[in-house]
Amino acid sequence: MSHLPTYGEVAVRPVGEMSRRSFMRRILWVGIGLASLEFLAGTVNFLWPNVRSGLGGKFTIGSAAGIGSSQPAWATGLPFAIGKARVFFINVPAAKALVNGSGESFADPGSEVLALYRKCPHLGCQIPALCDQSHWFECLCHGSKYTILGEKRAGPAPRGMDRFAVTVANGVYEIDTSAKVSGPPIGTATFDNRDTTKIPHCAD
Repeated sequence: MSHLPTYGEVAVRPVGEMSRRSFMRRILWVGIGLASLEFLAGTVNFLWPNVRSGLGGKFTIGSAAGIGSSQPAWATGLPFAIGKARVFFINVPAAKALVNGSGESFADPGSEVLALYRKCPHLGCQIPALCDQSHWFECLCHGSKYTILGEKRAGPAPRGMDRFAVTVANGVYEIDTSAKVSGPPIGTATFDNRDTTKIPHCAD
């Protein structure tokens, strides 16, 4: 004859029933898992290159007329700085006229343009705007100096300023920052071979 009680509190938890402690423990681990997934997704999204709008993508910068309306001095040689692409966009014939002091203006240089990367080839400092004294690009970190066309003239940099490929279609310029071209080697002097010791500078 069985002596087990037939009523009152059940001595053993029914199969499949979860205790409050087990439930809370599972909720905790689910929360940790979700947070980890969100963190991982955010990290991947941050590190993955944005080829459409960030460095490494293509930038449509408009026509010569559009650039001129935004910065009229581009037609007389002043480099056009494009922050997102980290480049100086150079109107080559106007830049040469600026350095030579001829005062000529070139509103539309056609394909005679350069997109110079603002990262110094020496140690990666950002090259500031054109020095108004020398009309050279002069890195303030360690004194590397480059002509308005990006050719190296002085300082510790191993080469001239790197540049990006530029295309022009229907009068509209596009810079491809995924196609970086190494700067010209030391000794390249296609233009502006002035003696660095005989002109004033912005960087020592």
